[in-house]
Amino acid sequence: MSTSPYSGQSPEPKPLYDLKARLIQTVGNEFLAPLEIVHQSTYLLACFGNTWEITTCIQHLHRIQEAVEQMNSVLGKCLEAEREGD
Repeated sequence: MSTSPYSGQSPEPKPLYDLKARLIQTVGNEFLAPLEIVHQSTYLLACFGNTWEITTCIQHLHRIQEAVEQMNSVLGKCLEAEREGD
């Protein structure tokens, strides 16, 4: 028998806790790539935007827009799933 203070029953059932943990991990992973795109593109625009042709700047702006749309989609799906679960 364990004498750990954490050995008591958690406030949430274990399967629900595991599901929430997986959801957070999945959403986090889904956000990493788009956030990295936003980070890199804004950095490049800040450093080189004044020397690039306008088409290159627009290309990076489109990458940012697509990444933000992807993150909005992931959040929308999570909120929709949460509403369905209630």
